[in-house]
Amino acid sequence: MIEEARNNFLGKTGARYNCAQAVIKAYAELFGLPAGTVEAHAGFGGGNAPHGYCGALYAALYILAFKDSGKSQKCKDFFRGHSGALTCREIRSGRKITCLSCVEKAAEFLKREL
Repeated sequence: MIEEARNNFLGKTGARYNCAQAVIKAYAELFGLPAGTVEAHAGFGGGNAPHGYCGALYAALYILAFKDSGKSQKCKDFFRGHSGALTCREIRSGRKITCLSCVEKAAEFLKREL
């Protein structure tokens, strides 16, 4: 799933998806996400996710909420540990990891925890 999310973001699967869509698309079928979920996250890349979250993180949190897993804080802690922040703006300004790495870390958490 990590590689699929990566390929979605890089456009290796055909269309190029933003960070949120790349993670959602990688897990949509596995978790039975509603039709149109990938499209609904089209505006959540580039710092436009709610609360300014990184889109990849927001997608992971969305999936966790959809699955009612109760692991959202653990996800935020994991993500912050790797990226240094939760918001796109802070992650980009901190230059600790790239957007692609954010996609990979969000997908990694989901794979590991779900």
